[in-house]
Amino acid sequence: MVKKRRIENKPWCWYCEREFEDDKVLISHQKAKHFRCTLCPRRLNTANGLAVHCQQVHKLEADRIENALPGRSTFEIEIFGMEGVPAPDRAEYERKRAEARGVDLNKKNAPSKRQRIFKGVISDADFYSQLQAHRHIMSGGKMLAPPGAVPSAGNPGNPGSSGTPTNPTNPAPLTS
Repeated sequence: MVKKRRIENKPWCWYCEREFEDDKVLISHQKAKHFRCTLCPRRLNTANGLAVHCQQVHKLEADRIENALPGRSTFEIEIFGMEGVPAPDRAEYERKRAEARGVDLNKKNAPSKRQRIFKGVISDADFYSQLQAHRHIMSGGKMLAPPGAVPSAGNPGNPGSSGTPTNPTNPAPLTS
């Protein structure tokens, strides 16, 4: 049996929503594109590190994070790689990614399409009624009752209706 190929969750940049192969590449991207000081060549690890650097070294207030999507250029959230990404944003990104792959997230917990086989004990009455219904269908007749329905004692051709026992391996032919 072939293993199901699992789609791995690649790290992505919260500031620009770009995907990367691993966390190391993501962190170097964030240092180069988002946490770089605009006044000197210094590259820092976090947005708050950039804000502190600008205050202490340049005596200026950093106003925004460079190259970030609208609404994500603030210094309020401390993000390093994938650490610190807000849960709603992470869920929204995963939903978008699943839609792009064509996966319906609502069907994730749907039962499998294969029907389960009943492995319990069937009563004699149910067995004989299913057997008679099967023989009736195979002989070209229409199905009168659903399989598994308990036969009534007044139906002809059912076991026990005439009062004489029938042999289950060689029952008498049905009369319609």
